[in-house]
Amino acid sequence: MRLLTYNVNSEIINNIENEELYIVDIAEDIDDFIYHLNVRFYNLVILYENSLKNCIKILKSTFNVNTAFVILTDNLTTDFELKCLKNGALNVLNTPIDKNLLMAKLEAIHRDNFSNLLYFKNYFGMKREYRHVIDQKEQEIGIKGKAYEILRYLVQNKHRPPISKDELICALWEDPEMVCQNVIEVNVNQIRSKLKKNLNLDLIETVRNRGYKIKS
Repeated sequence: MRLLTYNVNSEIINNIENEELYIVDIAEDIDDFIYHLNVRFYNLVILYENSLKNCIKILKSTFNVNTAFVILTDNLTTDFELKCLKNGALNVLNTPIDKNLLMAKLEAIHRDNFSNLLYFKNYFGMKREYRHVIDQKEQEIGIKGKAYEILRYLVQNKHRPPISKDELICALWEDPEMVCQNVIEVNVNQIRSKLKKNLNLDLIETVRNRGYKIKS
């Protein structure tokens, strides 16, 4: 999962990075922030901004409906909050905000991302702490590294339309510009092979010209 921040307290960013919940990008200014939104996919955006004009400018700069925008501000009024929400913000929070409360708000947005043990039906479980996949007897089935991250991402987004290779690369790699799409195909084939061998399951569906989806 990938997160873009702007003007956010470094303690909050450090806490998110230490928990390894998101790959975090930090924008230097508003223009840099908008540039990042235009060139990468983000699951979550957190910005601190008191200018309603700047907030609306940022919210209108992305067409990705799957990006969750959280705005922190000292300027919380009914009008400010209403206009931000109408332009696409998911949450507008008054500052200063307790770190634990903010983390709870983020967990409410992407709850599966915070879960240490994520199950997919009764088929398998995924341990975030160790980044491996286990069967019902808690035996490892050999899906690790980026293959693990791709499978978890597909499970987390199982209710969405097919996930494109571009989104997977942008959301899961530190430097997506350096990654070729063939890497996704290799890892998906590895996932399929391991699930078939260990669980006799064929769960990853390829949707032509759109991407991948886990069969729910």
